[in-house]
Amino acid sequence: EPGGSYAPHRLPKYGQSRRYDMIYTSQCRQRVMIQQFYNSIANMVPRLTTALLALLPLAAAWPQVMEMNDRMKKREEPGPRAPVFKSGRPNTGLPALTFNAQEQFINVTQGSGHEFVSPGSGDIRGQCPGLNAAANHGFLPRNGIVSTEQTISGLGELYSMSPDLALFLAVVSTALAGDPVTGQWSIGGAFPATLPIFPATGIAGTHNQYEGDASIVRGDAYLNGGRVGVFQMRSWEHLYSLAEEYTLDDVAAQSDYNTRWSVANNPYYFSGPFSGMVAPAAHNFVIHFMSNHSAEKPGGTLTREVLKSFFAVTGDGPGNFVHNRGQERIPDNWYKRPFANAYNIPEVLVDVQVMNAMYPGIVRVGGNTGTTNSFTGVNLGDLTGGVFNAGSLAEGNNGACFLLQASLAGLPDISNPLLGAVGSVLGWAKQQLGPLSSQFGCPQLANFDNQLFTPYPGYGYKTSGLRV
Repeated sequence: EPGGSYAPHRLPKYGQSRRYDMIYTSQCRQRVMIQQFYNSIANMVPRLTTALLALLPLAAAWPQVMEMNDRMKKREEPGPRAPVFKSGRPNTGLPALTFNAQEQFINVTQGSGHEFVSPGSGDIRGQCPGLNAAANHGFLPRNGIVSTEQTISGLGELYSMSPDLALFLAVVSTALAGDPVTGQWSIGGAFPATLPIFPATGIAGTHNQYEGDASIVRGDAYLNGGRVGVFQMRSWEHLYSLAEEYTLDDVAAQSDYNTRWSVANNPYYFSGPFSGMVAPAAHNFVIHFMSNHSAEKPGGTLTREVLKSFFAVTGDGPGNFVHNRGQERIPDNWYKRPFANAYNIPEVLVDVQVMNAMYPGIVRVGGNTGTTNSFTGVNLGDLTGGVFNAGSLAEGNNGACFLLQASLAGLPDISNPLLGAVGSVLGWAKQQLGPLSSQFGCPQLANFDNQLFTPYPGYGYKTSGLRV
């Protein structure tokens, strides 16, 4: 490709790939369906005014909508909280457009090339069960070190993740904690980089940049001695108890529980512009990418048994669950979501906004200030120099543009000749994400004013390593 290995990754054009043709031919239809879904939500909840809808993405930046229960004590469980409404969405978010058994079946039997293999002593695994399962079955390299191309092809083949979303996640992972020269990143801990200026810590080393607090079943780093990815049986048992067949509404309840628990128990709780979006989005990923699909239920079903397989948990109930580190696996007789419903960036943002409408305060930028229940929000206008505010994020593609820009916040701007004309890691990331930024028509934005985060001790907290 012109420009060599440093040229931005381009998504396939129509006609180059049957898989992506199906995605692109349904794009207009999906955009209409997204708008129809927003309209249905507004009709379901008459009291959810236009002003509130505009505030959905960052509702918790204002004290009056934060969950601040003064009666919560350290390590005390937050009480139950009813949602403003229930969305009743299928597990594909938008209604499934088709079911094709041959296309959606994931063959993990012996001899398929995707049979389960436990990671070896030199293989890297991390805190994300979906990535671990992909590596354990060879959809991603089994050593856990992945290129951008492998991310797009592997996660597309296994989960029907759209090329734009896979590209975005790969570039962010590489820029924050990988090796931009080789274009590789790690699904867990550190790996050897081309140059020592690249930290190559893997996504386990991105606390409060990518990985963050209030994970679906992983503990906050500060409460676990600086270790990220510690499996929390408390969180798992809460998730398990929510349903026998899980939906997007169930993981919204789990995200609300985890967020309120962290605010109430972690004096270093911090939710950054990007990590604060990733945490709730990752809850939704469980439903979108782990549900089993069928002709009877093309929108998908996620049972307790399938959930346990993906999360490497054995046992029949609270008190006898066991988490088996690194053993995440794809179940037998499992059918992924259809290619025609490939999960993309706009849908990620729709889901997060719906979550925050159901449970205002799931999405927030700011943190506790050294004591529990001391959450203070950051004004988005101040953070972005007036380019975005809480109201404007709900307009057009502003949410996607904010996500792209937030992912670049804090990237090093150190020049190195091996990065060619782009000059720096920040320049490399901007070049790689350029096609997506153009696609969404994003405005130019100066660096976020990260000085606004200095009052939060969690912002600068250094983690000590990965433990899954």
